[in-house]
Parts: sequence; structure tokens; C-alpha cells
Amino acid sequence: SPLKFDLQDINHPTTSLQNGTVPGEVTKRDENVKRGNWGNQIEFVLTSVGYAVGLGNVWRFPYLCYRNGGGAFMFPYFIMLVFCGIPLFFMELSFGQFASQGCLGVWRVSPLFKGVGYGMMVVSTYIGIYYNVVICIAFYYFFMSMSRVLPWTYCNNPWNTDNCVGVLSPSTNSSFNLTSHRDAFNISELLNQTGKRTSPSEEYWR
Repeated sequence: SPLKFDLQDINHPTTSLQNGTVPGEVTKRDENVKRGNWGNQIEFVLTSVGYAVGLGNVWRFPYLCYRNGGGAFMFPYFIMLVFCGIPLFFMELSFGQFASQGCLGVWRVSPLFKGVGYGMMVVSTYIGIYYNVVICIAFYYFFMSMSRVLPWTYCNNPWNTDNCVGVLSPSTNSSFNLTSHRDAFNISELLNQTGKRTSPSEEYWR
């Protein structure tokens, strides 16, 4: 009966199922009642993956890889990953599991390195602001793209400059007739004019 089941839970608290467990799995009580512990290993693995994988992996890393040599960039990346990234990540997880403290309280074991905890907090704050701005920009572009003509397609917008050149329809402001202005422009001015050309999408972004 339900009453019997409740009495069993009171008399033998270890037999009751905790959140995140399945019947037959060995459970244990929280060692840290105030902070709590993981219900099972899956919770820890998923949380670690969510901590390690973010926008930088799917958005920033391919851009940096392309900008710094493509495939050649992978060699120093894997070297630093094996000798620096993974050991530091493992040390951070082990240190946190051992102390069950945050980035500030964990450095009580060595007050000399307490500044590292404050540095981690400041960096996390900046990253949070940075990611929020990136997500806001993505939402802004998403809603601005819900139009028949995208606002960054042509160069006839109020924010466009004279150097704007569109691919679909060249801007009349930045184009000129070589025949009628042959005497007015020399080679250097033509090169400067070509070097200053920008796309409508870039000017919309700026």
C-alpha cells in the first residue's frame, strides 16, 4: 500500500529512488547536503559536454582554422590540446570534485592562487556578455530576414556609402564611366577606388 511504501522509505531511506536513477542502480546519499552531488554519471557527462562545447566550437573554431592555415593549423592545435588543454581540463574537474567548491572557495587550499579564481570569474562574466551579444545578433538577423528583399542585398539604403558595390545590382554611386572620366582619374586613383569597395552586407553589419 502507499502507506507501507512511505513507512519503508522512512525506515530505510537508501531504498528510495533518487532523481536520475533507475531501479537496480546503486545509489548513495549526498555527501554535501548544501551543494548536492550528481545523481548518476550521465548527468556529470552531459554537464561536462555542455560546459566544454559551445559557440566557439561550432562557429569560432572553423573561422580561426581557416584564417590560420586550414589543415596546417590542426597540428599545433592537437599538440596544445594533448599537452595543455586536456590536462588543465582534467585538473579543473578533479579539483572541483575533490573540494566541492566554486572558483573562489576552491583556492582556500592555497591562498596564493586566489587571484586565479577571481580571474576565472571575470573571464566567465566577459564570455557571458559576449555570447549574449552574439545570440542577440543572430536573433536580429533572423527577424530582419523575414522580408521580401533582404536589407543587405543592394546599395540603395540610407546607411550605404559611395564605396558600396553590390553583386546583384552594382551601385550607381560607386560606378563610373571610364570613357567620360578618363582624364580625371589616373591609375593610382582607380586602384584606390577599387581597394575601398565594400559589399552591402558588410556595410549593413557595420
